[in-house]
Amino acid sequence: MDNINILVTGIGGGSHGEQVVKSIRLIDDLDITLIGTDVTNKTTGKRLVDFFYKVPYASDPSYSDKLFDIIEKHKVHFVFHGSEPELKFISENRELFEQKKIKHPLNSQEVIQLCMDKHKTFKALGDLGINVGRYKKIDSSEDIRNIDFFPLVLKPSTGSGGSANVHICFDREDLELTANYMLKYGVDLIAQEYVHSDEEYTIGVSSDSNGNILGAIAIKRVLGNSLSTRIKIKRDDKLYMISTGISQGEIVNNETLLIQAKKIASGLRSVGPLNIQCRVVEEQLVPFEINPRLSGTTSLRAMAGYNEPKSMILTQLLGRKQTLDQYEYGTILRTIEEVPVD
Repeated sequence: MDNINILVTGIGGGSHGEQVVKSIRLIDDLDITLIGTDVTNKTTGKRLVDFFYKVPYASDPSYSDKLFDIIEKHKVHFVFHGSEPELKFISENRELFEQKKIKHPLNSQEVIQLCMDKHKTFKALGDLGINVGRYKKIDSSEDIRNIDFFPLVLKPSTGSGGSANVHICFDREDLELTANYMLKYGVDLIAQEYVHSDEEYTIGVSSDSNGNILGAIAIKRVLGNSLSTRIKIKRDDKLYMISTGISQGEIVNNETLLIQAKKIASGLRSVGPLNIQCRVVEEQLVPFEINPRLSGTTSLRAMAGYNEPKSMILTQLLGRKQTLDQYEYGTILRTIEEVPVD
């Protein structure tokens, strides 16, 4: 294939779509034309692509026609989603993409549906013997009264992203005030035991379409600074923190953690990218979220030599199996960059 035309949706700043674009730009041995889309022209990601288009939201009825017009115009070979609504759109329209012979980096429909519901995810992990701590689904005030573990993290069970609507509750008063407010506005809630640990990781496991693991990588998050930390509360001489969706930190060589992460991927029957958010207690993973997609650290991983988008392109499009078992270790941090946007 002389030239590969790749479309990445949702390339706005901070999205995993922008991370995919940055990773593809690190590929220097393939001739790639990069097309990007977003719901606004005011996006920093468009400076990184060859062609940019503004598109409607994925929930808009006109989204499909607009997307496929772009695909047809540029004879796109591969589509990467950059937002969870677009992940859902592509997943629900797999047959249409397959008919047009367009490749994509999706996990199975079953894994996507499972991991986009935290309550179902925690139950599935428990069935695999994975420790997720105590948790309870909250659908009403009665559910609030039945909770007896504190401190806890209160968050959406479905439809969340970037640590939105995540709170720490230290007692029943905190829980009642916060949960009733969120229930009032229709947030689908789950309470999960707060895990005391200063070791928080984002771990990626990549599998092929047959479930064979191509590689795994662990990043120990830097917590405490303004980019990485959404909530920081000191109570009883202990520091409680919730991270943001902007991950950064140290790529570590810890086979014990990677073995556990691979066990999770295999147990869930993952057949694509899987991103495990967890804390570690005495060398044991305690997952608090699993995303069935490429990570918000995709470009950090690619800088270290773990380039998942390249592996997917080579494996799915060119038929060249590309493992991800060799990469460099070290710390990669992020900063805020000022970008003029026309």
